[in-house]
Amino acid sequence: MNTIMKTGLATVTFLAVLTGCGQSVPGIQSKSSFNECTDINKKLLQTDEFIEKVERTSAFHLDEAAVALQNPRVSTSNNKKDMLKDANRRKAKLLADSQTYGCKPYKK
Repeated sequence: MNTIMKTGLATVTFLAVLTGCGQSVPGIQSKSSFNECTDINKKLLQTDEFIEKVERTSAFHLDEAAVALQNPRVSTSNNKKDMLKDANRRKAKLLADSQTYGCKPYKK
C-alpha cells in the first residue's frame, strides 16, 4: 500500500513538473499589460485631441473655451501657454509609461 501511494505521488509530481505549471511564456504579453497599453493609448489620444483644440483656439478666446475644454487630468489652467505645457508634460509621462510596459508604438 505504501509503495503504491509513493509511486502515485511521484508520478503526479513528475507530471506537474513536465507541464510547466506557473511558468510564464516569454514574448507573450499578459492581459493586464495589454489592458494597461490600451488605457495608455486612450489617454494619449485624449491628450493629443486636447493639445490640438488648444492650439486651434486663439489665446483671447481660450479663457471662455477653457470651460468647454475642461479636462482636469490634462490641465487646470486657462492660460494657453500653461495648458500646452501641462498637456505636453502629461503626454511625455504617458509615453514613458508606454515604453515601461513595452507597448507597441503609439499612432495617432
